[in-house]
Amino acid sequence: MKNIKQRIVYLILGAALLLFALFMLAVNVIIPAHFVREAKKALISEARYQNRTIPYTDSGTIPNSDWDNGEEEHFLTPSIVFLELEDGYRPSGWRQETYQLEKELLAYCSNRNIALDQCYSFRTGRHHLIFMSVQEDYGDAEAPYSYIMYIDIGPITRYIVTLNGMFFAVLLAISSVMCLLGFRFGRDIENEAERQQTFFQNASHEMKTPLMAIQGYAEAIQTGILPAKESASVIIEESDRMTKLIEELLALSKIDSSEVVTKLQKEDMCEIMKDVVYSLAPAFENSQKQLKTDFCCEAIVLCDERQIRKAFSNLIANAFKFCQTTVTIRCVKDHGNVVVTILDDGDGIAKEDLPHIFERFYTGKQGNTGIGLALTREIVKAH
Repeated sequence: MKNIKQRIVYLILGAALLLFALFMLAVNVIIPAHFVREAKKALISEARYQNRTIPYTDSGTIPNSDWDNGEEEHFLTPSIVFLELEDGYRPSGWRQETYQLEKELLAYCSNRNIALDQCYSFRTGRHHLIFMSVQEDYGDAEAPYSYIMYIDIGPITRYIVTLNGMFFAVLLAISSVMCLLGFRFGRDIENEAERQQTFFQNASHEMKTPLMAIQGYAEAIQTGILPAKESASVIIEESDRMTKLIEELLALSKIDSSEVVTKLQKEDMCEIMKDVVYSLAPAFENSQKQLKTDFCCEAIVLCDERQIRKAFSNLIANAFKFCQTTVTIRCVKDHGNVVVTILDDGDGIAKEDLPHIFERFYTGKQGNTGIGLALTREIVKAH
């Protein structure tokens, strides 16, 4: 499982680029085309209202269908500008910009064969006009009345296009944060995969040592090189060591995989510690080491009795192994807290080993498997 963080970052960047491309397509193609269609609908609707005889085809004129007396309003209808052509050009607005725009529109129409009642598109500078040339005929009594209706959708499309920059900035910020989180998440996955690989390698190594001893002494018994009684005691000792290692590995594995559910109940910590001391008392008696206790009357805590018993058994077993003569265990109440202290009169943990004592398979000076304290730490974390 290598380069996971790079893959996650590439996936996030690819998704961001795809999203930006879709947004660009929508803003620069789909949305402008939509406003062009709506502008044409508004012009056609207004032309229907002004002149009810205009035919309609799919090419952009008014449909050949029954038309009622109601007006068909569109949201762009208020934006329609009427450019009168009767008796010469009459500007629709007083601003110089509007005057220049309409002059350019008339020049555009004069150079082309502009059919009546058809919608056309005209771009110039910052403007995008959708226009229609209309002629109303009132009969023989009056001359036809001509004008141009147009809608400038340029300001709308320019406003939408400015969203490109805003969206890109927001997308860039979000993508940067997501890439950072993805990189850290991928790094954690890689570290966990590396830790698991190291875990199994160390577990195999730790189990291989007692197996080799068992095999060696079994062959010595078979060939008669060593006495059976002496060899059998070593085999039993190594078998116990391997059994303990397997049990601790299974317990640690269950905690890692969340198979172990910590069931918190009210328990008397003093009673739990008394049971642990009772189970370890024979080991102290056989080794002529002392085990002293100092327990208060009652110390109620929320805990999983089975897990807590295992954690303190590991700690007391370590103290027993490294003490010189005495291990002292205290369980007292202190301002609403329950404090359990395990003391031994050994040499203590070497300074260089202190940062690593909870690392799995770190044995340190005269260490055993390096699983006990790691398991104890996981149990305490679960609480």
